[in-house]
Amino acid sequence: MELKEAIGTLSDMPEILKIYLGNLDDAELHFQPGDGNFSVLETVCHLRDIEIEGYRVRVQRILAEKNPRLPDLDGGQLARERRYRKQELRPALDDFVQARYTNLRMLEKLSKTQLVRTGFLEPLGRISLARLLELWVEHDQGHVHELEQLRTELRAPAPDSQQEFSRSTGF
Repeated sequence: MELKEAIGTLSDMPEILKIYLGNLDDAELHFQPGDGNFSVLETVCHLRDIEIEGYRVRVQRILAEKNPRLPDLDGGQLARERRYRKQELRPALDDFVQARYTNLRMLEKLSKTQLVRTGFLEPLGRISLARLLELWVEHDQGHVHELEQLRTELRAPAPDSQQEFSRSTGF
C-alpha cells in the first residue's frame, strides 16, 4: 500500500464514525453483541486507546529507535481495566478524532526511507513502518466491518457515506 493511499484511507475513519454514530441512541451504543465483540461505545474507546497508545507510539519508536520491540496491546484487557462500558461516547470520539488527525500530520511527513525502518511487533515479528501502516488500515477496516454487523443486529440502516466507504475499501 502506498503512503498516500494509507493516509487517505486512515483519514476517512473519523468521518465514518461521526456519521455512523449520529443516529444511535444510548441503548444502541451499549448493545452487547452475542459474538463477544465490542459494543459501539467500546469500539470507539478501543479505537481511541489503540490510536494513542498503539499506533502513535509504534510509529514514533520505529522512527526514533533502531529495531524497537513494540508490545502488543490487549484490547479486551484495556476494555475491562478502563471500564469502556461506563465511559461517555462524546469525549472518547473527540479524543479519537484529535489523535487521528495528529497522527495523520505525522504520517504526512514520512519519507520513503523512513517507511522501510523496522521494529519487532509482538506477536507478528519484524515489520517495516510501511507494513505497520497496512496493519493500521486493516484494523480500521475490521472495526468498520464489526460496526456494520452491529448495525445489522440492531436493524439500523447504514449511512450513505458508510456504504461508500465499504465500496472503496472492500468492506
